[in-house]
Parts: sequence; C-alpha cells; structure tokens
Amino acid sequence: MQRILALGLSVVLLLTGCASYTPSSMPVPKAGGMPVERTEGDVAVGADPYVEEDRQKVVFDGALTDEGVLPVLVHVRNEGRRRLLVRPSTMTLTFRDGSQVSPVGATAVAAKIESSAGVIGWTIAFGLIGFLAASSAEDKARAARLADYRSKELQDVTLAKGEATHGFVYFIPPPGTPSFTEAVLTVKLVDAEDFTGIVVRLPLMERAGGQGK
Repeated sequence: MQRILALGLSVVLLLTGCASYTPSSMPVPKAGGMPVERTEGDVAVGADPYVEEDRQKVVFDGALTDEGVLPVLVHVRNEGRRRLLVRPSTMTLTFRDGSQVSPVGATAVAAKIESSAGVIGWTIAFGLIGFLAASSAEDKARAARLADYRSKELQDVTLAKGEATHGFVYFIPPPGTPSFTEAVLTVKLVDAEDFTGIVVRLPLMERAGGQGK
C-alpha cells in the first residue's frame, strides 16, 4: 500500500508541472500605437493581428496558428456624444482569395488547443493512478485556459462618449485558405440612439519578419 501511495504521489508531483496553465496579462493597446488604425466620424478603431508564434505563446501559452486560429487584438474608442454598440460577432475577416470568415468564441479556440495525448501517455505508463492524476491535472489546466481566453476576448459592450474597449477576436479560416499575409477586418458598429450602422474596414498585414502560418 505504501508503494502505491508513493507512486501516486510521484505521479501527481510530475503532472503538476507537465499539465498546467498559467494565465498571462492582457495586452493593453495605446491610442496611436496599433499597427492599423482607422477613424470613421467619431469612432476610432485599431487592430493588431497576432500572427507571430512568439507573441501568441506569450499571451495564450500556445501557438494558435498551428491549430488554424488567427487572433486579432481590436481596440474601439467612441469620441462622439451618442452611445455606440460594439458587437464582435458581427465582425468579419476577408482574405486575399475572397473567402470571408466570422469570429468564433473562446470556447472553440481553447478546445482546439487541448489534447488527450498526455492522459493516454500517463495511463500507459502508470495505469489507473496515472489516468486519474492526468485527468485531474488536464481538467484544471483546461479550465484555467478557457477562463483566460474568455477574459481576453472582446465583449459586447455599449460605449458612451470617451469610453473605449479592447480585446481579442478569434478567427478560424476554412481549410485551404492561403497563409496569412494580408486580409481586411470589417468592424460593424451601431449607433445606439437611432440604430444606424457604422462600418470601419482595416487592412491587416503580417508584420515584417513575422512568422505567419
């Protein structure tokens, strides 16, 4: 029994470092500091496509492009007197070949990053103890990753004069879409007073020296 307990403790200690997720801080864009910025009337919109793997790993603890995910950091500021509705779900990304995609939620993105390979490996190596310990560690890491991705996701919001919001909008291009070098982000906003639409288009390009997939 003592040997079993010792084995279980050893497995748990090993998995503590192997299957974990540590949230990182959210990038805070500065006015005038986004790679692409456009102003339409009293609305200013900025965007920064996180194509480079090194930047993705810092923010998301993983290479999202390896899983076909393109995160775009979006910043919206309302300088007008009328309230402005921001709805990320209405945004679109249009690629060079004309294909267009809508955003996906943080849940879908986190699911693409997760894998059961670790659980299978620990089960083979340590049997039931390995399976139980690995499953528990994976569940905790999965929950932490999902919570972090959701906290960084651009949310639905109504902006009053002088207010701003920012967050990531996640896109998953369909299979066969050319590797990202340029695209057009279309941001659709709504005047909360008369419900007229405001459309801002931002041409996105891969940064010089980037590692887009």
